[in-house]
Amino acid sequence: MTAKFSVKVISLKRSGRRERIAEVLTAHDVDFSFVDAIDARNMHDDEFAQRYDDAAARSRYGRSLSRGEVACFLSHRQLWEAISTGGRSVVVLEDDALLEPAFFEKVLSWPEGRLIRMADVVLLGRSKLSRSSERRAYLYEPLKRADDIDGMRIGLPFKQWTSGAVGYWISPRGAVLALAHTEGPVRALLDDWPWHRDEGGMTIKELRPYVVWEAFESTASDLEAERRRLSTLRGRWREWFLKPLRVCRLIARWAVAASIRIAQAACNVRAAGHE
Repeated sequence: MTAKFSVKVISLKRSGRRERIAEVLTAHDVDFSFVDAIDARNMHDDEFAQRYDDAAARSRYGRSLSRGEVACFLSHRQLWEAISTGGRSVVVLEDDALLEPAFFEKVLSWPEGRLIRMADVVLLGRSKLSRSSERRAYLYEPLKRADDIDGMRIGLPFKQWTSGAVGYWISPRGAVLALAHTEGPVRALLDDWPWHRDEGGMTIKELRPYVVWEAFESTASDLEAERRRLSTLRGRWREWFLKPLRVCRLIARWAVAASIRIAQAACNVRAAGHE
């Protein structure tokens, strides 16, 4: 089946990762192109000060954003501008993306209209999550309301996270909304999806199972190194203290998700009976 969505790969010109992902996408006959990311190393101090609101970032996160994080946001925003006027939905990847077979066999050929009715953005994967932790992630983060599509599910998680932007689908409407509420200096993380949802009025859903992974275990990241330097690490004692609460939350989430699915099934049966 011919792919309906083009793929845009955001990548620094100096990145050494372009050849690998280009080879993979070409082998699957995908319509793709690279988008040159803004290089934080080339941003002068005056330009950085004009394009970044440190007070707003510190108010939200308790820390400053790194130059790399600001440049990353600006890179995606320049792509949103093109999508907003292009009239077609696009799949956005970062150049360290690892792709599952279902990405090519299913996602790229899904009906655009159906996805647009579901969401403005669909997250296709999560950064800093290894494949070996996939089942645990689905267990602790079920979707509370979801639609089935081609043997997969697209829905709303109980809690949206700053979960990376290694791979996502975005509609022209989603790009317009994203641009409208992020106008001006950067004041948040690109992957702060709760912020995009609350401030931008965007409907952001997730795919299960994921079809995009980040090669963080084998690929060095300047952005992540800067982020770790600016972030405060949580202590082991806090993780230990929160574990019982997380188990309780897990049980409650699955109970709610099951109730919603039962209610949806009952509605479908009644609707079929009236036909």
